Amino acid sequence: MPNNKGGKRYKRNKNQVQENKNIRFKDISQLQEYAQITKCNGNCKFDVLCFDGKKRMAIMCGGMKKKKYVNQNDIVLVSLREWQDSICDIIDKYSATDVQKLKQKNLIPKSIKLEEKNDIDDDIMDDNQGFVFDYSMPIEDSLSDKSSDEESESESESENEDKIDIDDI
Repeated sequence: MPNNKGGKRYKRNKNQVQENKNIRFKDISQLQEYAQITKCNGNCKFDVLCFDGKKRMAIMCGGMKKKKYVNQNDIVLVSLREWQDSICDIIDKYSATDVQKLKQKNLIPKSIKLEEKNDIDDDIMDDNQGFVFDYSMPIEDSLSDKSSDEESESESESENEDKIDIDDI
C-alpha cells in the first residue's frame, strides 16, 4: 500500500496506546458493585469478595473475553443479578491508577491493598530453596575457649602422626 501522506513522521504515534481516561463508576440503579477477585476457577469464572461484604461467584462477560485479562487480587466492577444473589457478572477491570482514584473518592475501602510481587524476595527464596540461613557472627569469648581446646587436641594428634613410620607398615 503506497504512502500517500508523505514521509515517516505520520507513523510516529501509531504504536502509542491511549489510556482510557473515563473511569466507569458503579451505577446503583443497575445493581452494580465493586469487588476484588479472590480465586480464579478457570473457564472465565472467579470467586470475588464484593465490597458489600458478600462472597460471590463471578463470570466474565463475553465482551471482555480475550480482550482484558483478569488475575487474582484485581479490582473489578460486577453486575449483580436480581434472581441469583450468589452469582454476578464481571463487566470492567480497574488498573492500579484507577483504583487509587476510587480510593481518593472513597468509593472503595482504603483497607483494600493490591498485592505487589517483589521479584527480589522471590529470587532469594529460589536461591536458598526455602531454607533460611543465619549470617550472624558468633561471640568471640566462646569461640576463643573452644579454639584453644581444639588447638591442644590437634597438637597431640600431630605428635602421634609424627611417630608413625611408613616403613613399619
